[in-house]
Amino acid sequence: MKFFIRFFFVILFFVPRICFGEAITQEKRDQVVTNLLFNALHNFSEGVAAVKRNNKYGFINKHGEFVIAPQFDDAEDFSDGLALVKIGGRYGFIDKQGRMVLVPRFVAAHNFSEGLAVIMMSDNTGNNGFIGKHGKIFINQQFGITPPFLTKVTKVDIGEFSTGKYGFIDKKGVLISIPQFDEAEDCSEGLAAVRIGDERTGKFGFIDKKGEAVTGFQFDAVNKFSEGLASVRFGNELTGKWGVIDRHGRLVINPFFDAVGFFSEGLASAKTGRHYRFINKQGNTVFNKAFDGVGIFSEGLATVKIANQFGFIKQNGEMLTSMLFDEVDHFSEGLALVKVGNRYGFIDRDGKMVINPQFSAARGFSEALAPVMISEGSNSIYGFVNKRGKLVFTLKPEEPNKKE
Repeated sequence: MKFFIRFFFVILFFVPRICFGEAITQEKRDQVVTNLLFNALHNFSEGVAAVKRNNKYGFINKHGEFVIAPQFDDAEDFSDGLALVKIGGRYGFIDKQGRMVLVPRFVAAHNFSEGLAVIMMSDNTGNNGFIGKHGKIFINQQFGITPPFLTKVTKVDIGEFSTGKYGFIDKKGVLISIPQFDEAEDCSEGLAAVRIGDERTGKFGFIDKKGEAVTGFQFDAVNKFSEGLASVRFGNELTGKWGVIDRHGRLVINPFFDAVGFFSEGLASAKTGRHYRFINKQGNTVFNKAFDGVGIFSEGLATVKIANQFGFIKQNGEMLTSMLFDEVDHFSEGLALVKVGNRYGFIDRDGKMVINPQFSAARGFSEALAPVMISEGSNSIYGFVNKRGKLVFTLKPEEPNKKE
């Protein structure tokens, strides 16, 4: 649909070009998430999980019992007490009792965030607006690309896809920055990256929540602000160099690197040549180790790639464990999903394998449970395990002739 195509275009534009350091984990993560039957089994969210049965989605509780019978053509996780569902080509919202709070009448929609949900009423215009939980349209449909409210402001565009301009609105729909930008990113730490001009000759700068410029429009590419800093590129994608600015636009790390990622826990990935290292906020390498790819630090650990395998590194430069894995996911609720050979298991934050690799597919933990699949020959079962690796309940896969 037009809404989702346009929305994800913007996400792809900003993320892979700028957030290069996360690509080595996100690609692997997507492989895990989409593996085998897991399009029919979601993680738990707000006490329930969406499950596909006989070509319809319903919701189960943590005992494996259906609390909302399978009846929807598609379903998203619960968010803010409501879940987005699809019936007959239209989207609506249900509550935890399965009651239809907002009847399916939207061409496209997004989960609730900050008390509002993005909706598209008609596919004729492709325009989007915002609706509240009681069905009141808070912001009329007049915008094109419209991501959810993650803070008190969000970006919007007005006009055709190739010629429209971006501005920013508050939660009352008031324009705080008139549509004048050719590209825009949502606010991060109160600042948003915006571009004036086309992709080839345009320049990026940053504006605040009042729509006022806080830096000049002088950057050829930018990363969002994190921990008070943002990486910026001077020059083209092939020969340009990356440095780092503060919230006032002052250059605090000179443009020296081939790429610089997000700062997290005081460190950021930096690329020179073919290899990545970690730098601090002064631009100094923190430990003399180079990698083929890196992620961001979270709770004292970051993913690193060495040749074609993956591991975790601590902030002091020590590897979490000497063992490397064929795939890794980020830590979730104290455990990280890892792949050894063709099986998935889980390690703890000490690097100990607490759930041995035994699953043919798996995802990370959410609300103390993780979805897994066990295959033996042509037979497969899937269900959820607890943090001790015990299969708490199983779900029978759909019959092949009932799949889409």
